[in-house]
Amino acid sequence: MVTILLAAYNGEKYIAEQIESILNQTYGNWKLIVQDDCSSDSTCEIVGKYVSRYPGRITLKRRTVPSGSAKDNFFSMLQYAGSEYTMTCDQDDVWLPDKIEITLDKMNKMEAEFGRSTPILVHTDLKVTDENLNVLSDSLVRYQKLDVNRVRLNNLLVQNVVTGCTMMINRALINKLKVAPANVIMHDWWIALAASAFGQIGYVDKPTVLYRQHEGNSVGAKDVNNILYRIGRVLNLNHIKQMLAATYDQAEAFLHSYEEQLSKESKETINAYLKIPNLNRIEKIKYISRYDFWKSGFFRRCGQIVIP
Repeated sequence: MVTILLAAYNGEKYIAEQIESILNQTYGNWKLIVQDDCSSDSTCEIVGKYVSRYPGRITLKRRTVPSGSAKDNFFSMLQYAGSEYTMTCDQDDVWLPDKIEITLDKMNKMEAEFGRSTPILVHTDLKVTDENLNVLSDSLVRYQKLDVNRVRLNNLLVQNVVTGCTMMINRALINKLKVAPANVIMHDWWIALAASAFGQIGYVDKPTVLYRQHEGNSVGAKDVNNILYRIGRVLNLNHIKQMLAATYDQAEAFLHSYEEQLSKESKETINAYLKIPNLNRIEKIKYISRYDFWKSGFFRRCGQIVIP
């Protein structure tokens, strides 16, 4: 059984199309739990119609107090992850028909190799589309120039390469996840850190989601091949500084949350990362190189070293 957790908020425009794409999956042993985060539109009414048509298979949970963000809505839903495998789902995307089947096949192969007691995360590529599902790129990984092989803890401390709406996690990883502290950047990043520190991360080099880009995206895909975008990011020193500071806060929170369970090597890696803000530029470059705390891509790495 696969439990699908869909975090919803004012999703009336797209949520029916997303639910229909789940109903059309080639793999049928799933249940869908939608949690509404105090929407002010007709999201609950739309989902309610599906609940009536598919009782026991689709469930609607309604928060009485807003969570405050998509990540917190997702984290609060982990209590409903009662089956062996859990997937997280955005309200505005469309799943390709074989998404669950492909991802579960990879999960089964990894559990056969590493054991079901090993925390495992599997993620896939996506197709980037506009709001009308016209394809902008056949690969988010290429669109954003992500290196999906950089999933060791030292890599993930500085840059996340896991897209939450493609994730499947197993029971062993669910059992490792604790209540997330306030300074987590995003739920998928935190879960990826846990998977890397305690288990394994697998990737399927095939798009399984139409990743819809529209003005309401809480997190969206950026075309990093665009030279103007690259230059703008490098020159926006304040943004770079804020993002790097957020990664240090998240790393410190992860260390405090799991210190008693982390290996000696993992604790050393995190503590090394936390020293970087106090180093001068030359020392910083040496330190980042020593522990391979580099982001992927030339322009991203420039951003890491221009901050004083």
